Amino acid sequence: MTILIKNTATNPTADYAASELAYYLEKMTKAEVGFSSDEADIVLQIVADHEENDHAQYQVQGGQVTISGNRPVALLIASYQYLHALGVRFLRPGKENELIPNIEVAQIKKVKAYDHIASYKHRGVCIEGANSLLNILEFIEWLPKNGFNSFFIQFANPYTFLKRWYSHEFNHYLEGRDLTDAEIQTMSDEIDAAMALRDLRHHRVGHGWTGEVLGYSSEFGWESGVKLADDKRDLVAKVDGKRDLIQGTPIFTNLDMSNHKVNEEMAKVIVDYAQKHKEVDYLHVWLSDGDNNVCECDECQKILPADQYVNFLNYLDEKLAEAGLDTKICFLLYHELLFAPQENKIKNPDRFVLMFAPISRTFEKSYADVDYKHGIPEPTPYVRNKTTLPNSLEENLAFLFDWQRNFKGDSFVYDYPLGRAHYGDLGYMKISQIISRDVRYLDKLHLNGYISCQELRTGFPTTLPNYVMGRTLWDKSLTYEELKEEYFTAAFGKEGMQVSAYLEKLSALSSSDYFNKIGSRINAQLAAQYQGCVSEASAILPVIIKGLSQSKNSQHENWRVLAYHRQAIIKLATALGLQASGQQAKAEEAWIDFQDFIKLHEDSFEPYLDVYRIIEVATNYAGFKYRE
Repeated sequence: MTILIKNTATNPTADYAASELAYYLEKMTKAEVGFSSDEADIVLQIVADHEENDHAQYQVQGGQVTISGNRPVALLIASYQYLHALGVRFLRPGKENELIPNIEVAQIKKVKAYDHIASYKHRGVCIEGANSLLNILEFIEWLPKNGFNSFFIQFANPYTFLKRWYSHEFNHYLEGRDLTDAEIQTMSDEIDAAMALRDLRHHRVGHGWTGEVLGYSSEFGWESGVKLADDKRDLVAKVDGKRDLIQGTPIFTNLDMSNHKVNEEMAKVIVDYAQKHKEVDYLHVWLSDGDNNVCECDECQKILPADQYVNFLNYLDEKLAEAGLDTKICFLLYHELLFAPQENKIKNPDRFVLMFAPISRTFEKSYADVDYKHGIPEPTPYVRNKTTLPNSLEENLAFLFDWQRNFKGDSFVYDYPLGRAHYGDLGYMKISQIISRDVRYLDKLHLNGYISCQELRTGFPTTLPNYVMGRTLWDKSLTYEELKEEYFTAAFGKEGMQVSAYLEKLSALSSSDYFNKIGSRINAQLAAQYQGCVSEASAILPVIIKGLSQSKNSQHENWRVLAYHRQAIIKLATALGLQASGQQAKAEEAWIDFQDFIKLHEDSFEPYLDVYRIIEVATNYAGFKYRE
C-alpha cells in the first residue's frame, strides 16, 4: 500500500515538512510513501491569517488529512504535532533518540481535528557552552518538533562555542584541534541554512558592538589580552579615573555614551551589519558583558545608563529607517540596564523588542510563586558602578515592571534555567517544574515568550526540561504532570514513572541555588541532603540493571545515560556534601574524582553533558577549584 502526500505550498520549509512526514510515516507503517500533485492521503498547505503567533491545524475530511499552518514554520510544527498525535515522541536531539511506534496505515486518518494558536510568539533557545557542528544541527532539527520557533546565535559567528568543543577546552583526555577561519565560516553557513530550512526566527549577535566600535571584530568570538589603540581612547568609558579596556577584553568594556561619536560609530556598525544580513529577523543590540564598568565622566554622571541606552536606540532607529531596513532590534535589561530610564522613552516601539534578562535570579521558586500584591519592592536606586544584582524574583521583577511603565511593545524573557542552575538540580525534575510554572505565568507578566540562554547538551539525565519548555511555550494549557508522564513513559517504558520518582528524590535533595553561588558554601542541612542523593543513587541500581536488560533502541539509550548519570551523581553529590559540611580539602579531592570521570567518558556521552560548561560553572560559582 502507498501513502500519498500532496504539498500545495511552493516553499522549502513546506517541502521539508512533506519529506519529514514521509520519513516518519514509512517508519511507522512500513508502507511506501510517495508524493502526488493530484489526489493524496495527506495535503499540506499554508493558509495566511491575521494571527501574530504561529497557527497550526490538521483535520480529516472525506478520507483526506489536511495539515495547515499560517506560515512555513507553523506548517512544519503542525506536521510534527500530527505525528505526535500518532504516537511519535521527540525525546532528545537526533533521530536515533526518538520513539516511533508501529501503526496500521488506516490509523493515519483516525486523528482528532487539531486547531491551535501558539500560546506565545517567541519560543526559542540561545546557544551556550561547547558544541560540535553536529550538536548544533541536531538541536536545531529538534526545536520545531517540540514547538519552538526561534534560535539565537550569540555574536556574529558561533566560533566561540565551536572552538570550545573542537579544542576540547577543559578536557585534555580528548585530542583537540584548532579550526581554520574557512572551517568556521563553512560551519556557520551550514547552521544558518539549517535555521532557514525550518523557517526558524533568526536571532543574532548581542554583545560585541562595543568592541566593534573600538576596532575589534566579534566575527569569530571575542578577543582578550589586547591593548587599546590611542586613537580610540576617547571613546572608552572612564572608570576609576582612566579610559582603558576592562581586563584587556573589548567585550567587557563599555563606551562613553555621552560622546556622540560613539553613537555615530556604533549605529554605523549595526546598520552595516543589518544591511549585509537581512536573513536576521531579530538583531540584538546590547552593551558590554560586564557590570560596574559604565562611564564616570562628568557628562555621563548626569544621566542614567539606561537613558543613554534608550537615546542611542532612538538614534539607531532613525539610521535604520534611513537605510530602508525594517530589522527588529532586541534591547537588553541586564546589569546596569535593569535600572529603567527616567528621562527618555523609545519613540518607535514597533522597531523594538524588550528582553528581560534576570541572570542572577533564583531557580528554587517560580514567577508564579511571587506575592504580587505585597511582595514587589520599589526598584533599588541606581548607584553608578556600585550595583549588586538581586537573587530574588521580587527584586528582578521590580526592574521589569519599572521598564514596562513606559514601554508597551513586544517583549520576552531571556532566562537561564539551563545555563547554570540545572547543574545543581541533580535530577532535573525541580528545574523542569519551575520552567513549566514560569512559562505558564508569562502572559501575566505581559511577556510574549521565552528565549532560554543555555547549553545545547542538557540531557543529563534527561531532556525533560527542554521538552517541557518547548511544549508548554507552544501550548500553556499543558500541565507539568501530564508532560512528565508522557516523557517518562516514552523514554523508559513501563518503569518510566519509577525513574521519575527516583529523579524527583534527587531534585528534592539538591539545590540549584547552591551550585549557582547563592547562599553560604557551608550548609549542614544540604550536606546531609547530598548524602541522601548518594544513598538514592546507590539504591536505584537494580532498577537500572533491569531496564537495561529489557529495553531496546532509544529506550535502551535512555537507560544507558541514566546508568552513567547514577555513577556521576554519586561522585558529584559526595563532593558537594563535603563542601557543604566544611571539609573543603576532601571536597576538592572528590571534585577531581568527578571531573576526571566525566572527562574520561565524554566521548561516549558528549550529546548529553557539556563537560566544558559544568566545569566552568562549578569553578566560577559552586566553589571548586579548576585543575587540569
